[in-house]
Amino acid sequence: MPGKVTREGNIIYLNAYGRWYQYDETRPPLGAGAMGVVYLGQDCQTREPIAVKRVVDRYANNPEVRRRAHQEADLMFSHPNLVEMLGCCELDPYQGPIFIISRFVKGENIDKFINAHVRSLPNAEHRICELFLPVLDALAYIHSKGIIHMDIKPSNIMMEQGRNVRLMDLGISDVTETVNSSTSGMMGTPKYAAPEQFSDVENKPQLTSATDIYEAGITLYELITKQNPFSAATIAEAKELHHGMVLPQVPGISDSVFEVTRKATAIHPSDRYQNANAMKTALKAALPPRNFSKFDRFMKKVQDSNVSVIANILKK
Repeated sequence: MPGKVTREGNIIYLNAYGRWYQYDETRPPLGAGAMGVVYLGQDCQTREPIAVKRVVDRYANNPEVRRRAHQEADLMFSHPNLVEMLGCCELDPYQGPIFIISRFVKGENIDKFINAHVRSLPNAEHRICELFLPVLDALAYIHSKGIIHMDIKPSNIMMEQGRNVRLMDLGISDVTETVNSSTSGMMGTPKYAAPEQFSDVENKPQLTSATDIYEAGITLYELITKQNPFSAATIAEAKELHHGMVLPQVPGISDSVFEVTRKATAIHPSDRYQNANAMKTALKAALPPRNFSKFDRFMKKVQDSNVSVIANILKK
């Protein structure tokens, strides 16, 4: 059931599952997208920071948006690689606003973190793949609970204080096409979406864990290569690309890792990895060897030299 919403001046008070939270609507938001604006708030009891997503008011009476808003808020999962949801509140059950409350994740989007701290490393591809493994752990967890994310992309993956990866937006993401599904049939972000996410009203898509695997493959490919070949000006153009093109191999991605992304993004769902654990296993097996530093190579030569010396002594 939705919680209560009250106001005192600029302060909005939100009650979810019997606990009160608050935020100041006049303070600059943390971020904004097509579906809503995110504010920094706090737990009224502990003063711990929380995040409040205010869904755009004009979408509040859209049944699909409302359903997915409550679905996102009700995901009371505890997993180190998922953002923790705290609840959902509505001022009016049919007109909104709708507020989704979650734990505040301090950090930056994974692509920004990679560009700032990983891209220039000699073993960048290896490190990027290692950073992506927790995303697959998070997907395996939500899939085990019967949840399909439907919007895996770099902006929905946070690097928390440079140490932990968290998957965000488990129900309604910043995707205008989700709201316009009555006309476009689109569910997800076009340049990351699986072919089956493009549908018309008569042919509702069958979305499975393989749908998220496709989006994960595109996301990993983009994080490594800084390219997304499915970018398009319109949904129709993106649909055509996803239905007719396979990932091109480009410089910067090894053959073994490219094969993982290629299989993950197969056009037909049955040709992809059927679960996140299978993709994780394949990605770990495909990881290229780390590039040793000059010091590492020097120490290896010293060790090899010592082994040779000892072997010669033993021979005498």
